Amino acid sequence: MKKYIVIATALLVSACASNPVQPPLALTLTPVIASQAAANHLSVQMSSKDSRSQQYIGVVDSGAKNVEEFQPAENIAATFQNALTKQLASEGIKVTPSASSNIAINIEKALVNVKQGLVKYDMNSELQIALVVTTPKGTFSKQYSARSTKQEPLKVKREDIAQSLEKMMNSVLNEIANDGELRQYLTENL
Repeated sequence: MKKYIVIATALLVSACASNPVQPPLALTLTPVIASQAAANHLSVQMSSKDSRSQQYIGVVDSGAKNVEEFQPAENIAATFQNALTKQLASEGIKVTPSASSNIAINIEKALVNVKQGLVKYDMNSELQIALVVTTPKGTFSKQYSARSTKQEPLKVKREDIAQSLEKMMNSVLNEIANDGELRQYLTENL
């Protein structure tokens, strides 16, 4: 009987010592919808990948080896691709698998890093996305990035982490929508 009590106690202690698994964070992106299509009858394939070494998008370090990692509810490359597909469709560029040109999205950095103190937290967020457009006439590539810092009182909330990454991804979508160089390349080479 003592053996079972010792085993149960050991399991209970080890369960309490491990970090709890955080539920995944859902990201909601807002593509920039054009009021009028600038291009007609243009089509492109689209692909995306997440080339980051880690799969979490948020990490909260509360000190004393207490670190919580937050995973996305969906692959963030696919989330960004879906938003960009809607954005391009509003501009008159159709995404189809049979197109001869391709837009490749590569998520290079996407992390919300939080240092949690007793009475405040410091949040540093970074996003870097590479866009490569390959057409029969050539290749166009560009990196888009966003950074933000924030210091707030009390304890960070899950929603704060998701909102920080959403704001940066929406900022990059806006930058892509207003990128004259990219727009010119697409209209001249698709």
